[in-house]
Amino acid sequence: MRLARLASKEEAMTRLAVDPARRPKRFYKTANVVNGALYLDGRPAKTRAGRPLAFASEAVMAEIEREWTAQQTSIGFAAMPITRFVSTAIDLGDSEAGKWRRELLSFIKSDLVCYRAEAPPALVGRQNAAWNPLLDWASIRCGISLISRVGVSHIEQPADAILAGERRFAAASAAELIGMKAAAEIAGSAVIAIALAQGAFPAAALFDASRVDEAFQAERWGVDSEAAERTARLRRDFLDAGRFLDCLRKTPQAA
Repeated sequence: MRLARLASKEEAMTRLAVDPARRPKRFYKTANVVNGALYLDGRPAKTRAGRPLAFASEAVMAEIEREWTAQQTSIGFAAMPITRFVSTAIDLGDSEAGKWRRELLSFIKSDLVCYRAEAPPALVGRQNAAWNPLLDWASIRCGISLISRVGVSHIEQPADAILAGERRFAAASAAELIGMKAAAEIAGSAVIAIALAQGAFPAAALFDASRVDEAFQAERWGVDSEAAERTARLRRDFLDAGRFLDCLRKTPQAA
């Protein structure tokens, strides 16, 4: 029931984020981080579950302070991605981390970068250029050696690669998991999400790698405004996840 209530609150916050008329008014004058916790007008800020909005990463908390300070007359949660990531890790990390690990592992088993086009040659070349370096990096640096093939039929990936993925996700904190999960859901790729978490490639380049097929089709057939808006939204969300994961690398974190 508690998780269901949190989910309902998440949905409510999403509605508030996209509907300015329904956003809560800014009720505080100052937002400051003290000893790793956010304070609003000197009072401890809380997560949706009523827990202190505190995190053992100076870089993360600096971003959270900036997000709360930047709010104007109303609070727009859509412009507070680091707050959302941390709140989710605090409220749901203990109960949901196992699920997040399984979801990430499912992306390894059907990773975008493993399924290649047969034609046209221009698309094949773009996929190879964007995805082969990612597969090479995952194999050399992470021990995740995946098979790639032409077509969309399911590829049974090597057991050693799956085990390496399990180990990597098992070692990740709840905060790292939620950041990688967000990236993997956008990219359709655990390899891209892990590379983002490790800072192995620029975040913008990793997003572009996840959109090779869409970009190729758009060049051939054009892009409508709705598709362009969706791509822009996905890019923003992916880069937000990358910024969060980058903050996690800068200082130690506990959650």
